Amino acid sequence: MEQIIRSNNIHGYFDGLSDYLTVNETEQGREQQIVLPPLLGMGSISRLKIRQGIEVVITDMTLEEDWNQYIHEDRVFEINYCFSGSVDCYFKGNRSSTQGQSGNMYAIEDSEIHLFKRSKQRYQFLEIRLLPEQVLRYFEYADDHRKVEKWLKSQSGQISPLNNFVTLKRAAYEMVHSTYMGALKRLHMESKIMEIVLLVLEKYMGEQRSTAAYFIKKTDVERLYAAKQIIQDRLENPLTLKQLARATELNELKLKKGFKELFGMTVFEYIRDLRLEKGLFLMQYEQLNIGEAAAAVGYSNPSNFSAAFYKKYGCKPGHYMRSNPV
Repeated sequence: MEQIIRSNNIHGYFDGLSDYLTVNETEQGREQQIVLPPLLGMGSISRLKIRQGIEVVITDMTLEEDWNQYIHEDRVFEINYCFSGSVDCYFKGNRSSTQGQSGNMYAIEDSEIHLFKRSKQRYQFLEIRLLPEQVLRYFEYADDHRKVEKWLKSQSGQISPLNNFVTLKRAAYEMVHSTYMGALKRLHMESKIMEIVLLVLEKYMGEQRSTAAYFIKKTDVERLYAAKQIIQDRLENPLTLKQLARATELNELKLKKGFKELFGMTVFEYIRDLRLEKGLFLMQYEQLNIGEAAAAVGYSNPSNFSAAFYKKYGCKPGHYMRSNPV
């Protein structure tokens, strides 16, 4: 299947899909759903208009045939997350691929993007579509307003991958599985959009703060971010501090001092927090018990996991789960 969509505004992408497929509407057109016809596949594409200039598109479908989409975007800033499936993206002669459990962001103005989705794969996808000025509005009275404006301009015309960290995945999951209805759902969705925007801004703002620190060179900043990525990739079996320093070509003192300055916590604290966040995610959304979650994030003794959990969240895992049901 091949589609050509002219998206003249933030809401134009889904409106373009509706030219090809039947749309069901609820809540006075704010929430819409396309159910795929059997010849095309099975599943649905849903759109929730938060307000003018902000929308969320959630896809859960399996295609019967390959799907080529040629989308001319007038002006959009998008953050997306892929839970399953893979999408090939062609933009300005460059190809990138979004695989399951990853995401990216891009800012496009008067440009065409080509998306290729394969048949026989289950696609579970979240797309947050905003006008750039809507992002700036979140920081209208903040001290970092100019930095955010500069960051948005730096993103124009490029696709940037997002680190697959647990907090991003969790926020995206909560959006896709929101149980709220009506105005409360829109409020919940926008609160999660703000959370995700802050998460993707974290690296940029960290770099801005770190370059002002006299003892961290630009090359060392890059190595410290590499160290952070290695920690994320090896969460269940982390490197020792000495191994991590060697892998990033930093000495141990620079690694320890720089990591603390750049990210506001020690290497050990960062590993611990990531493990606990992932353990909580596994218990809440994957229905693992405490022992299974502890083992999955690298704790050989569930008691050690529970003790660390208590220190971070102020209660034992079982109590937290009973007090905060999903």
